[in-house]
Amino acid sequence: MNCAFCSLPEDKIIVRNDSFIAINDALPVKPGHILIISQRHAETIFDLSEQEFCQLHNIIHQVKEHLENKHKPDGYNIGANSGSIAGQTVHHFHLHIIPRYKKDHKFGFIKNTVRNLREYHLE
Repeated sequence: MNCAFCSLPEDKIIVRNDSFIAINDALPVKPGHILIISQRHAETIFDLSEQEFCQLHNIIHQVKEHLENKHKPDGYNIGANSGSIAGQTVHHFHLHIIPRYKKDHKFGFIKNTVRNLREYHLE
């Protein structure tokens, strides 16, 4: 299996817990855009265990604290694509945490943030 998220270098990791790591998105749509990635190769959010869901909750709060300290956003969009038809391009569970700012031109739903987001693959 050739999965870019299964072999991330340690120096890319911002926050971690027993089940997840968090890294800066390679192509951020807003300053501070972070990916939370399962350490176990699970394809989608539906493949996470109950214990992993608890750990996901914990790391989301750790990432929020990190972003509050570093970027001071005014809000957040949080989302995960599940399956190719939903826009998932890396088939290893990851959750986008996208900080939002009052100065953003478009407010509201995530589609307003990622309208110009293009598909990408990690090398």
